[in-house]
Parts: sequence; C-alpha cells; structure tokens
Amino acid sequence: MHNSLSKIPLSALRTFEAAARHLSFTKAARELYLTQGAVSQQIKHLEERLGFKLFRRQVRKLELTHEGRGLATVVRNALYEIEQTVRQLQNQENEGALTVSVGSAFAMNWLIPRLGKFREQYPNIDVRIDAIDDALDLRAQPDIDMMIRFSRNNYPDLQVNELMREQVFVVCSPSLLDPRKPLREPSDLCQYTLLHNEVSEREPESAGDWNHWLQQLGQPVLPCFTRGVRFPRCDTLIQAALHGQGIALAWSTMVGNELSTGRLVKPFRGRFETANAFYVVSTPEVAQKPKTRKFREWLMAQARSGTAPTDSPSSEQRANVH
Repeated sequence: MHNSLSKIPLSALRTFEAAARHLSFTKAARELYLTQGAVSQQIKHLEERLGFKLFRRQVRKLELTHEGRGLATVVRNALYEIEQTVRQLQNQENEGALTVSVGSAFAMNWLIPRLGKFREQYPNIDVRIDAIDDALDLRAQPDIDMMIRFSRNNYPDLQVNELMREQVFVVCSPSLLDPRKPLREPSDLCQYTLLHNEVSEREPESAGDWNHWLQQLGQPVLPCFTRGVRFPRCDTLIQAALHGQGIALAWSTMVGNELSTGRLVKPFRGRFETANAFYVVSTPEVAQKPKTRKFREWLMAQARSGTAPTDSPSSEQRANVH
C-alpha cells in the first residue's frame, strides 16, 4: 500500500462520504457534529494525500470531480460493509446462541423448568444446554460459554460466581408414611426402607449420604442405615421415593417442585448444607460478553428468589410428624 494511503484516517473517509452524499460541507458538518471549517479542512488534507481533487468548489454549490464520484461509490459501499460487519459481531456478543454446560440432574430438575422465564425476558438469546457431568476445561472448549458445576471452587484463572449452597434433607412420598410407624427420632427411620445414592456414598465430599446426615444430627450410625436399596443416580433415587419405595436423602435442587406440589414431604425439619456449592464458571473474556453476563445475573436472581425449599407446615402436616 502507498505510504500516503496507509495514513488516511477512517474519519476522513467518513467525512468525505457525507460531503459527497449531501454535496455540501455545511450539511455534512451538521450530520457529523463538526464545524463547516473542520469538514473543509479534512477534505483538503484528504485530497493532498490522494494527489487529486475530489470536489469542484463553485460559488454556491459543490460538485464531485470524476475521481470524486468514483471514490465516493467505493467509500460508501465500504463503510456500509464495515457497519454491517460490526453490527453482526455486536449481535453475536449481545444475542444469539449461548452454550451452557451443566450436570444432567441439575439441568433436568432446576435449570430447565426455569428457562422459560429467561426466554421471556431475553427472547433474542438462544440458550443451548449441554447436559454432561464430566469435568470440563473451558479454555479447551471455546464453543462452551459457561458451565455450572457442583464443586469446591477449583477453577484458577476463571471467573467464578457461587450460585447456591446445596441443602440435604429427608424426603418420602406421603403415601409411604404409616401412622403406626411414627417418625419422631432418626432411629425411627429403621422401620422403613432406606434409599441410597451410590454417587454420594462414593464421594464423601458431596455429603449427601446417610452417614453425613446422622453425623450432622450428632447421632451414631446404626446398622439399619447401611441397608436398603441403592441407586446409581440421584434422579433414579428420587423416582423411587416418588413411587413410595422408601425414604431418601434429597438435595434441595432436585426436589423443589415435588415438595411444592406435595408429591414428596419432609418427615424431619433438620437439614444441612454441603461443603460443595454450585458455581457458575466462565473464562474472563467470555464472562464479559453481554449475553453471558445477562444469563449469569438471571441465574443468580433465580437462586436468590427461593430455589432451596423451606420447611413448609403444609408438607409436615401431610407427613403427620411433629
């Protein structure tokens, strides 16, 4: 590229395009919020760099030269292409598809039932759920904008926001409870079949097994608490509880809807928080994108609005416990 051309500022070409379109320095100045003198000076400097005249300055009118007409068409088209490209790139940052990696159980029980609210608020952002439970390296997966994981916050060099602490408590179907087998003390659970989550038993840090629950209550581990039916996943465990097959330990994010509808009840008031929490994680660069920020803020608002179930008198009355 000729040295003089490489130093032509984009602002000078924009000023030329406006002046060529209006055939008036005054109207171009008004459009660009400049003075008429500033427009005239920019055109003069542009002509000096190009080496040819762009306008013929008449007493009361302005005319494009042959060279000016040719350049005006090219500049107008180029500026239009630049504007369209910038707008498309901005839309990709603000709108479009947002890919979120999230554990399958959390997606099914907490996130997906709420996504309609996000869609109503931000109809131009399309959320794509990638429901996987495996560990993920976000920097090696540039197609994923965000992940939600239940962990101890082991994400150096990433932007991490704590979404919520998980709560663990006892649940069962109200149809399972027998007035002849009241549940007043933890040991009374031995009268029923206990349901076990194998994942929680294999991963002590999850703190979602019967041993942790008894420890939190200051109770010894009784032999009956090691017996019962075992399930490989939390969602299958909850399904068994819904069908009255036994009493389970549930996580708050898994059973909020079932508790609110009365399909499950809580025989005991006691509950505890796990050491782990759900975290919203993105790379610092992606975290600043408007669409990522909007979805993150929406998630946090949903968590603050009462995601964790509360001790509902109606559910306890249905359970016939104190």
